[in-house]
Order: sequence, then structure tokens, then C-alpha cells
Amino acid sequence: MFISKFGPFNGSTWEGLCQQVFKRKYEKEDYQPMPASPGDFGLEGFTLTTGWGFQCYCPDKHYDRKELYEKQRDKITEDLGKLKTNEAELKKRLGATKLCHWVFVTPEFDKNELLAHARAKENDVRGWGLPFITDDFRVLLYDGDNYLVEINAIRALAGEAMIFDEQAPALAELKGEPEEYERNVHRKCEARLADRRSTATFDQRVQRLQQRTLESFLEADGHFRRIAATAPVVYIRLVRLINEFENFVVESSATWTGTAEALTTQVREKLEDRIVSELAPAFDETNASIVARQMVARWLAICELDYE
Repeated sequence: MFISKFGPFNGSTWEGLCQQVFKRKYEKEDYQPMPASPGDFGLEGFTLTTGWGFQCYCPDKHYDRKELYEKQRDKITEDLGKLKTNEAELKKRLGATKLCHWVFVTPEFDKNELLAHARAKENDVRGWGLPFITDDFRVLLYDGDNYLVEINAIRALAGEAMIFDEQAPALAELKGEPEEYERNVHRKCEARLADRRSTATFDQRVQRLQQRTLESFLEADGHFRRIAATAPVVYIRLVRLINEFENFVVESSATWTGTAEALTTQVREKLEDRIVSELAPAFDETNASIVARQMVARWLAICELDYE
């Protein structure tokens, strides 16, 4: 699945959403969907009265920006080529309609590089002399933001949360060195056990707590990758929740006047409750407890949760 701020998609689910969007937005222009059967003609729909053609694309997995650009570039080239290859069949379906715009609709793209490719390809298409292409034919690149109003309306009707994010949810990137994280965890374990500092077992308790915390910290990213791979919709909702909850963690760290252990317990329990409240039944109390434990360890290691 390709993870975007609009949700996780593959080619089929993205096209399904786009078709709903086009029917809603271009109803007055007589939008006509074009199913891929009996053939794929480089168009997934067009407006009969205004001559806008649409082609959707979403990769089935996540790529880095360079690979994504290459996939999108090649898809544009391939699908525009189908206009020429399928000239006879397209004439039957378009009738008197001439295409003045061909819109490539994808969740997100690198606008600078892909725009240059679009300009080159529209010149190629004009040069083919196709009877259903206007002299001022344009290739346009639209991402999900171009249809955000329609996407949110569709989601609201389906009882789903609307989208206000500027980018796809993601956990904060780990940029520190392992030794730094170990030092952070050790210092905070000592703070959490401060009321036992005078006891003979203090050092052993700190060592045990540090070991358990580091284990949870190291488990976290792998656990989140498994959630993303097996339940991408839930993953996006979970990461959005955690990223917002992190603001509470940072603010609480700055204003807290109680003990370090009391703050740690409060953060873990509140996060568990929030996950169960918003993500049930996908997340039961056990799953929520695992994520809360791992995220508290992560915040301790990277100092989002601190006591100083």
C-alpha cells in the first residue's frame, strides 16, 4: 500500500476514490467513466462537454521520492502513448468531444521534476495529429489536494474522519546515536526510582528498569512497521493519534510538578485510554498497552518525555 495523508491506497482503491470524486465534481460537465474493460485506452474518464480527460495512478507500495518520480513519469508516458495506439477505439467513445486537458491524478508527486516531463509530453501529443486532441492540449498534474473538498465530503458521507493534515502521518525520525539514547534512558530510570536512591538495591533496580525500557524502545519501530504492513488504515489513524498526543507529552514534561514516575505512569495510561477510545475494536486493551509501553520508552529515549 502507498501511505498518503489521505489514507493508504493501491491502484484499485485510489481509482475507486477518484471515480467518486470525478462524478461529484464534474457532474455538470457530463462526466463519463471509462472502465478498463474491454481495454485500457489511457483514460479512466472524461467530461463530454468540456473535454477534460482523467487518468489515475497510485503505486501499490511506498517508494522514495526518486523512485516515485520515475514510476509516475513512466506511467504518464505509457498512458499518453495509448491515446495514439487506441485512436480508433477512442474516437468511437469520445464522439465529437475533443480533449483539451489530460489530467494525471495521483496522491502526491514531486512537482518540479514531473512538471517538466508533462510539458514535454504534451508537445508530443499535439504533434501526433489525433482528431480528438485540441491544438492547445495540456497535460495537468493533480494530487489529492486538488480534490480535498470532494474527498472530505465523500469520507464524511461514509462516516469517516475528514482530512486536515498537510502530509502523511509518520513517527518522528530517530536521528541520535545509540549511546545517546542509552544515556537518556539511564538518567530517566534513575529519576523514576529517585525515592529508592538510598536503598542497597538502587543500582540493580535502575539497571533492570533501563534494560526493560531499552527493549521496549528497540521493539517500537519494528512493531509499527508490522502494523503498517498488516493494517495500513489503522496504522495511519494510530500514528495521527500518537503525533498529536506527543504535544501533550512535551507540554506535560515542561509543566509537571510531581514525581518522574507519576508523570511516566500518567502518560502511559492516558495514551492507552486514548488508543482504546479512538481505535476500538481494531485495538483492544492489550494492543493499546503494548503501543503505549513502546511509545513511552521511545519518548524517554529521544527526550520528548523528560523531567528536567
